[in-house]
Amino acid sequence: MKLFKYILKRILISFASILGVITIAFFITRALPGDPIWDRLPQWATYQDYLEEVAYLGFDKPIHIQYLIFMKNILIGNWGLSLTIALKTPVWDIIFAQLPRTLEIMFISMSIAIFFGLRLGKISAANYKKSKDTIIRIFTYIMISIPSFVVLIFIMQLYVHTPFRIFPLYGYKTPGYPEPPIITHIRLIDTLISGKLYLFFDYVWHLIVPVSALTIVQLVVIVQQTRGKMLEVLQKDYINTAIAKGCRKKDVLKRHALKNAATPAIIVSSMGFPIVLGGMIAIERIYNMQGLGALFFLAIESLDYPVIVACIYVFAIVVIIFNLIADIFVAIIDPRVKLK
Repeated sequence: MKLFKYILKRILISFASILGVITIAFFITRALPGDPIWDRLPQWATYQDYLEEVAYLGFDKPIHIQYLIFMKNILIGNWGLSLTIALKTPVWDIIFAQLPRTLEIMFISMSIAIFFGLRLGKISAANYKKSKDTIIRIFTYIMISIPSFVVLIFIMQLYVHTPFRIFPLYGYKTPGYPEPPIITHIRLIDTLISGKLYLFFDYVWHLIVPVSALTIVQLVVIVQQTRGKMLEVLQKDYINTAIAKGCRKKDVLKRHALKNAATPAIIVSSMGFPIVLGGMIAIERIYNMQGLGALFFLAIESLDYPVIVACIYVFAIVVIIFNLIADIFVAIIDPRVKLK
């Protein structure tokens, strides 16, 4: 019952957070410098045409009235049409065309970071002050200070200025290759289901650089948190008791220490999604990939208010949902959480 109340409380907090994000996004977009109305009109448009377009879009009303109308439309599922990117195209048609590719890269990079982060953290803690621990710590200290887009730019510079051109310079597929049939909207799965293995390997080949750049940033944080918590757990009496009873060190690390050290790693992983999303914006822009990050950048450049708000909403949904899942998972692992 206490777990159910905890989950319900977290869900209500999540809904309030989403409402707050949408509200902030609405007012921020209206405060951006520039005027997207002229970009919608032909070059021969007059000032009267401009005023008519402003009235048509509802921008002539006071800002608080615009906000109330905006929230009412959201409640009925009407997010409006694009102002400049794709005139008179529903916002969600534009969003859903780009979202799967971004989520795919995010999930791949976070899964790899969590998988290897927990293991490297365990290895580092188990070999405290030994050569393995020293190597892992030096690696984390170096990589934690480097943003993901800097890693990407460095790899691209190696491509341009050296003969080692192993990975592609940009894009998500080789020019001239067709798109796979849309089945699940997840490109890796669609290429396999449709039997287009050459498209699958080509897509994986193009993903190595951007996924590596995103993975490294989160990997080092998870390694540090796992190592620190495991070193703390390994000092506990029940660990010493298990070892004294004759349990193998490998089993103690896996069944006792790692399980109790996983909680901060899970929390850090969920908190890392905003960093990954921010990295996706830069990476998709630099690497010329068509995704939600590149769309968000383009929407800001062209002052497409509905698309900007929708992108921020999707980013917030992803972050909040995964933080909610992490909170629930931590509460299941550690019963003390839901009792507080």
